[in-house]
Amino acid sequence: MSGMTVAAPPGERLRLDHNERLFPAPELVRLLPEVPASALTRYPDASRLEQRLAEASRVGKDRVLVTAGADDAIDRVCRRYLAGGRELITVAPTFEMVPTFAALAGGRVRSIPTLNDPAPLGPILDRLGERTGLVAVISPHNPTGTVAPVERILAIADSLPANAALLADLAYVEFADRDPTRELLQRDNILVVRTLSKAWGLAGLRVGFVLGPPAVIEGLRAGGAPFPLSAPSIWLAERALALGDRVTATYVAAVCHERERLVSALLASAAEPFASQANFVLATTDRAAALHRRFRQQAIAIRRFPNFPDLVRITLPGDEATFRRVLRVLDTLGHIS
Repeated sequence: MSGMTVAAPPGERLRLDHNERLFPAPELVRLLPEVPASALTRYPDASRLEQRLAEASRVGKDRVLVTAGADDAIDRVCRRYLAGGRELITVAPTFEMVPTFAALAGGRVRSIPTLNDPAPLGPILDRLGERTGLVAVISPHNPTGTVAPVERILAIADSLPANAALLADLAYVEFADRDPTRELLQRDNILVVRTLSKAWGLAGLRVGFVLGPPAVIEGLRAGGAPFPLSAPSIWLAERALALGDRVTATYVAAVCHERERLVSALLASAAEPFASQANFVLATTDRAAALHRRFRQQAIAIRRFPNFPDLVRITLPGDEATFRRVLRVLDTLGHIS
């Protein structure tokens, strides 16, 4: 089967705490020896990659900026909209780099404490004001995996003051039931951030991109390094996009199937999983510490959160043999304390 992977050897530590794709697409691995020597000697040119991303997103090339991962895109957006102490509105907990980049940009972070909603409409609207520079919505959300309704995101954008923007981070959208990119881009105050790090399995290449109005994209381009990506990263990303579903389809289908099974296993273990549409499942359990310890004893790393001691997050490997290792640990949950 295309995209089939070989599981890690028994006893090798599995990293199911970083939401990475564990095993690269074989089609891309085979391309590694073909990276041209010129990619090592010349300054990189991302224009063709931006053209491919524009075509895939069905927008003009002037609406695409390639960045060094989604992190670079978020950083540029924060610096563009939060300078001078303007405010970022977001939920907490959230992807930690959003408030980090906001603070580095000189912005003030106004957090809405919630684990249940990545875009709580009422609380966000209550916090909007003349100092608002940016509202950040991550969907599927990190760390919960829950999705914000598209209509709610659009309602927030329609309520923003002038010169403010909505940052929609869709890093995990390939695993979701719906991709709202085109709908969101109908608003001229929404910036959509995407990445090839998750479903495409190219986290090591650091290829992200941001979509938005041409004038804003031009400003974001001028507001960062002129060569954010290496030439080998660009070359491999272009080939990955040309392969398309051959890189993502089998893996995404496997993750979605595992997600259903993991939710069932967690429920059977008296844990309470969130309704994830990402490549991970977050769950609450009063035995989180013991579960984390049991996974560690089986050479598997899962994520815990210091401020939320009852939460654990498990990345889905997208590989049957590896996933069975996860299920075997959960089967023992009733025997640990």
